[in-house]
Amino acid sequence: MRFGYIQVYNEATWIGYAIDQAAKLCDKVLIMEGAQYTNFPNIPERSNDGTLDIIVDKKRQYPEMLQLMNTTRVNQKYRINQCTNFNHALSLCKQGDYFLVLDADEFYADSCVSEMNSLMRENKIETIYFKENSFAFSFKWIVSFGANSFVSVIIKKIKGFHFAPTLKRINAGKRSVSIDGFNRFHYKWLKPKARLMTRMWTSMQYKGMASWLDDAWQNVRLEENIVYKSYSTDFTLHRYDGEHSSLLDNHLWRHVEDIRRL
Repeated sequence: MRFGYIQVYNEATWIGYAIDQAAKLCDKVLIMEGAQYTNFPNIPERSNDGTLDIIVDKKRQYPEMLQLMNTTRVNQKYRINQCTNFNHALSLCKQGDYFLVLDADEFYADSCVSEMNSLMRENKIETIYFKENSFAFSFKWIVSFGANSFVSVIIKKIKGFHFAPTLKRINAGKRSVSIDGFNRFHYKWLKPKARLMTRMWTSMQYKGMASWLDDAWQNVRLEENIVYKSYSTDFTLHRYDGEHSSLLDNHLWRHVEDIRRL
């Protein structure tokens, strides 16, 4: 079986498309909804931007595939809650099942989806890695923080495999393959500023970035080869005119030049 997992909180712009993508890859999908930030009482526990309404509609569309649960919020450190949620989802799988980590704002080119399904049907590979490319402010610009790392997205459940903070894959298997090229797209900077800032302020990892971005948000120019200094590293923007997932062809921001002007 192919088991998908999506952790989501206030992602109304993306979650419907993410579920449609999961339907192309998975037999079952667990959606863990809600904020994991117990030490930020001012942040509502449940999504309040329409995300839940979209999930309910999709549950009607995919009644046998989708399962909705509330996120775990037992620890003051959200990374531990996150890890607990991952391991709970993993416990619902059987040995030999593929476990797909699918973020609400990450998508794959159609050709990559086909390749992912082919590899899972062959049932030989234990871990499949993808190179991530992150978009900033529109579908036409990629933000580069230096070398792009490969991230494991598809992992077969084998004996001893589990997650540890901060989402380290323990005993993920040795038979692995890396799919190169622009095939895993992360739309992490295509969000309302308030949503992006919430995500950053709640993580020790990104608090410096949040402070920087709060000041620099309107000053980042969509041009090639301008080096910007953020809180810990330099980054540049690169024009992108290649393919996106066809699922996003009718996305409300698909042809918006710069979402900051909306």
